[in-house]
Order: sequence, then C-alpha cells, then structure tokens
Amino acid sequence: MSTASKIPDLMSRQFDLFSGVPTEEPMTELKTALQSGRRFVMGDPSKIFVGTVPLEDYLRSSGERAAFTVARLLDEQDWQGFEQRYAATGRAPYAPRGMMGLILYGLMQGVHSLRALERLARLDLGCMWVCGGITPDHANIGRFILLHETSLTSDFFESLTRSVLRASGSKGRRLAGDGTVIEAACSHYKLLKEDALKAHVDAARDVLARIPDDAQAQQTHQQAQRCQEIFETRQANRRRVGKSTESIRISAIEPQAMVQRLKRGRGFAASYKPSVLVNDDRIIVAVAVDPSSETAVMESMLDQSARVLGEHAQEVLLDAGYFDDKVITATLDRTISLLCPSGQWPAKDKGTGLFHKSRFQYDQHTDTYRCPADQILRCQTKVAPSVRTREHRVYGTSSCAGCQLRVRCTQVVKGRKIKRYPEDEMRDALRQIMEHPKAQRVFRQRKAMVEPVFAHLRCQQKLERFRRRGLAAVRREFALHALAYNLSRAVRRLNALLIVLFNLLGHIYPVQNVLHRVTACSAWKGRMLGVAF
Repeated sequence: MSTASKIPDLMSRQFDLFSGVPTEEPMTELKTALQSGRRFVMGDPSKIFVGTVPLEDYLRSSGERAAFTVARLLDEQDWQGFEQRYAATGRAPYAPRGMMGLILYGLMQGVHSLRALERLARLDLGCMWVCGGITPDHANIGRFILLHETSLTSDFFESLTRSVLRASGSKGRRLAGDGTVIEAACSHYKLLKEDALKAHVDAARDVLARIPDDAQAQQTHQQAQRCQEIFETRQANRRRVGKSTESIRISAIEPQAMVQRLKRGRGFAASYKPSVLVNDDRIIVAVAVDPSSETAVMESMLDQSARVLGEHAQEVLLDAGYFDDKVITATLDRTISLLCPSGQWPAKDKGTGLFHKSRFQYDQHTDTYRCPADQILRCQTKVAPSVRTREHRVYGTSSCAGCQLRVRCTQVVKGRKIKRYPEDEMRDALRQIMEHPKAQRVFRQRKAMVEPVFAHLRCQQKLERFRRRGLAAVRREFALHALAYNLSRAVRRLNALLIVLFNLLGHIYPVQNVLHRVTACSAWKGRMLGVAF
C-alpha cells in the first residue's frame, strides 16, 4: 500500500450534500467567564467549515501549524485581569482571548492597521482559527487596545513570553541587548524651532481667547503649552552640558518624540528608541521605549527579564553605546556579568579639539596616569563631595612646560589635569575584561543574537515607523510587535523540532512508513510536542 493511500482522505469526512451543510449553528455564542462571571462573545473554531470540511482538518491538510501554535499558547494565559475591566452589565463584549489572538496573529503577518485587522478576521483562515471566527470592526479593536494598555506592556507580555519559553524549551542564561531608531507618526517636514514654536503657541492662545468654550481650541492650546514645556526642558538639558540650543526642533503633534538621526542613512526625523533584551534563541525577554536613550531603560529591562525568566541572567552582551556608568552599576548590583566594549574613543575632545581623557592610561598599582607623551601624572588633589561637585581626584605633572605635544593636549598654563571619578574604576575594569580573548569570543555572539530581531520587525512585521502618537501609545504598539515576534519564534522553533524528530524516525523506521506511523499512533494523535500536526 502506498504512503498516499494511508493518509486520511478529507473527502471521506465531508458531509452528505443531502444532509445539509453543518454551518447552521453560529460560530460565536455568549459564554460566561468562570472567574469574572462576565458574559462575553466567544468564538468556537470547531464550528467553522471551509465548504463542508471542518476548518481544523482543512488547515492540517494544508500544512498550517502557526495558527495552532498561537492558539494553544493563548489558551494557556490567564484572562481574568482583562475580563475584570469590563462592566458587569450592558451588551456582551468580545472575549479578550479572541481579540488578542486577532491582533497578534495579524502583526505576525505584517498587518498593523485596525481596518486591515478587521478585514483579516473575515478572510484569513488561520486568523479565524486563532480568534474563533469573531469579526469585530476596527473601532472595537482600537478600544480593546486602549482599555488594556497597562497589561499589554507589562503583565501580559511577561506571561505570554514565559509560555513561549516553556513551549520552545528556551533558556535565558545569556542575554544580548540593543536598540534602534524608529520614526514617529508625524511629518518630518513640519518640525518647529524656537521662534516658530512661540508663534504656534501664540496662535493657539488667540484662538482660545476668541472661542473659549470650544473643546478643540482648548485641546490645541493645551497641546501647544505641553510642546513648549518639553522644548524648554530640552533647551535646559543642552545648556547644562554646554551644548548649543539652536538646532533643537520639535513636532507640534508629537512633542515627546526626539529629532534624531534615523537608521540606513534616512536623515533626521522625530523618532523614538525602542530597546530589547533577547536570549540565545532570539526570543525577546524584555522591551522598553525611550524618546532618545538606550541606557536609561536598561535597569528596568534587566528587572523585567528576571521576572520573565524567574532569575537574573548570568551574562549580558551590549554594544559600545551602553558603555555607561548607570548600565555598569545596574549589572553589578544584580551580579550579572557584563560584556561591553568601550568603543573607539575619540582621539580628541569634541569640545576643545585636544587629547581625549581616554588617551591617558591609568595604572591602578601605582595610582598614576601615563599621557600620550609617555609622562607620568600623579595624584595632586583629592576633592570631597559637595553640593556643586562630585568626589574625585586630580592628577597632573610638571613636565607639560617643555612637552612637544602641549599644543595638542592643553591650553592651561599649569599643564594638563586629569580628573578621576569613582566610576572610572568600573570603566577600567570593564575595559580589562574586554581585552581577554575568551570575553571577545563570547561577545562576538551578540550581533547574531539581537540584530536579526530588528530585521524581522522591520521587514516581516513592517515596523518601519510607529503608527500611534504619544510615548505611552508607542510603548504599547512596540510591546504588541514584540509579542507577535515571540510567537513567530515559537512557531519556527517548534517546527524545527518536528523536522529533527522526523529525521530521527526516518533512521529508525523505513522512510515510507514514517508519516503513517506518526499520524496513526494514538499518542501522536493531532499533536507532536504540543504542536498541531
């Protein structure tokens, strides 16, 4: 008997044409949630038929596994927190389980528009299985996302990620982190400088004075004032570090976004910096979004990864952009081994054009610095901490007067001075660690771990720019994309396990009998390692 004859014939399962098509029962029905007692509109994918063939059989015969994996992982989640946010009375809403399945499955396919998700729920067979056949409109989908904003970026992200890790057998001993720049939902042609911003605020104030009771005028005026406050804060921050404020620009409709250089040489635009921590299997275990900083969110990401993994990672691999005192301290406080290069330090200070401090090598045994001219700088002064200064030590030498490199090193009459702060000791220790061949060999894995994540988000899930406005909405949007990515990774890893098992069975049994043995064995009936077959 041939292998094809042993495969169950789907046509034999079809219903007799004269007995009636079994789609007379509705695909959705009202059910009461056991924990919250609230009634929801829940879908039942077992009642969906393609012609007269059950949808489950149709998808299995087509080799579709992603929908089954996504549905199973969502079924493992606790939806009580979502259900409790709905009122106990009124029209029954769609069940959170089905709505979340629709959103995440759509993002996996690169569908992010609310109207496109509405269309996907009606036309895509895999989506019908995941969400149970519910057909919400775009307004309901948008209200659902807003209602559960907090859970999407914290509790639910962590819960679903833990399920993905368990299903794929993935661990988190070593993590890699990185960030990117993604354009905000505003035009980069309408950015305002200081004078234009003042004119914008004055115009909004004049409109409000003419029609004080108009709600839209009040909202426009409040947004203009908020924009001016953010602009003034950024001006103060740049003045504090001695930088010019003339180049500061801001978007009137997206003031929280920071104007910065985009990736791939696309110029400057109002944008945000999302960051991730991923494990060896490229599963995202922590996410964060900041207007412009990658280092400011590292501490919260380390804590989130510990909640997801159940413990802190043993190693974290970061690129030179994270060579920062706060990042080093955060990893030390959590007893995490940090591998992070100091980068190619500039030969000259950007502000003065003189030798950068990094050109002076510190010797901890003698507590001295060696300058580029091979002269020794010794500790001359110890400064105690005060309201205006931090604790530090000052190093200098009397050899600057006749030095040939003086014009490239200092303009001070008494010679070059080097200030050493307490955090410099941690920086020097990290530099020494990164010089070790074993540390360099481990660090080379970072790029292969984390860089493909952003490539998938941009190319497969179409996250070339954010489509929601405001930092809170952007964080919510990026968390959803990260969850959809993790589900894609779970599908890929479980499919890879199936291939390995098929290859193993092929060595044990004759190749022509492998498929029949797997499908016929009751222990494998419909599932293999939790993956629908």
